[in-house]
Amino acid sequence: MEKKAKILLIDDDPDFLDTTKLVLLDRGYEVVTAASPDEGAKALEENRPDLVILDIMMPGGIEGFQWVSKVRHHRDESLRNVPMIVASSIHQTTSMRFGRGDSDESGDYLPVQAFLEKPLDPDQLAAKIEAILGNG
Repeated sequence: MEKKAKILLIDDDPDFLDTTKLVLLDRGYEVVTAASPDEGAKALEENRPDLVILDIMMPGGIEGFQWVSKVRHHRDESLRNVPMIVASSIHQTTSMRFGRGDSDESGDYLPVQAFLEKPLDPDQLAAKIEAILGNG
């Protein structure tokens, strides 16, 4: 199997990290995990992933919205432009919508490539990653 992209997963839910990591490893991706936004910031710089998948609702420190904004203003342009997918159940707790229209694509409010609802469908996640990275 050819080596695929390196993906950074950031989520405070250890079960989500474990199951999503297994799904991605099974599809040949290299996976780095972080259990908090601070760990995610360190992993971003140390691992220089091809794609980041992160949650929005994380307790303590900065949450997903702030994390995305911080990365988009990073001093290193290659990190500033890393593709991101938000994987969240936030739409189950608020009527606010963060994507454009009825699409799962994000608009100006949250500068990411996609917004996927938890629980994630493994095939939908894989298809989205491949579409973003140009591997599919």
